[in-house]
Amino acid sequence: MILLYSYIFYYIAALIGISIGYHRYFTHRSFQTTPTLENLMLFLGLICGGRSVLTWAAVHRMHHAKSDTEDDPHSPLYIGMWRVLTSRWQVNYIPKKYIKDLLKNKRVTFFHRYGKYIHSAYAVIMLLGGIDLFLIFVVGPYILSWISFGLLNYFAHQGGKPKNIPILNIIAPGEGWHEQHHLKPMAISLHKYDIAGFFIERLFIKTKYGS
Repeated sequence: MILLYSYIFYYIAALIGISIGYHRYFTHRSFQTTPTLENLMLFLGLICGGRSVLTWAAVHRMHHAKSDTEDDPHSPLYIGMWRVLTSRWQVNYIPKKYIKDLLKNKRVTFFHRYGKYIHSAYAVIMLLGGIDLFLIFVVGPYILSWISFGLLNYFAHQGGKPKNIPILNIIAPGEGWHEQHHLKPMAISLHKYDIAGFFIERLFIKTKYGS
């Protein structure tokens, strides 16, 4: 049951934190929302990997700018299967142009500066509540997010171009429509069965930029 509960929590956290938050909101600026929902997306994105949204967004913007080339930060064609699948790739230098807009957001810079402390405090609180809570709400989403988005980065870019892999929506919510995403990066909804787009349009959106 721990695994099931962990998956359910991970799916919700990844949907709101990564797919809606880090990806479509902070990286692609597809819509506007409230400060409260910004904080929620930043926190849940942190739980799913503990990585700063500045780094995440910058690398993803570099990925779009250099997609499937030697300069793509996580192209399976150039850095190898294992490093992509386990998200063991890294970027040595991020040009400021990729994060200039995000540096103006005080919530983003706060989470960038204090994210590791927030994540650590959260982990300690869960651990004090018991090992089951720690496994469900800390270990599970951390591991599942790295595996899920590693699989996405690998399989959705086989053959040197982005592909739709619908089954990956089971573990990477809303991200399986990868070809459509590369065709229209700012789109809020990528498919009639796009769960991320569904929730953005009903719960998160304040002002629409994409289409």
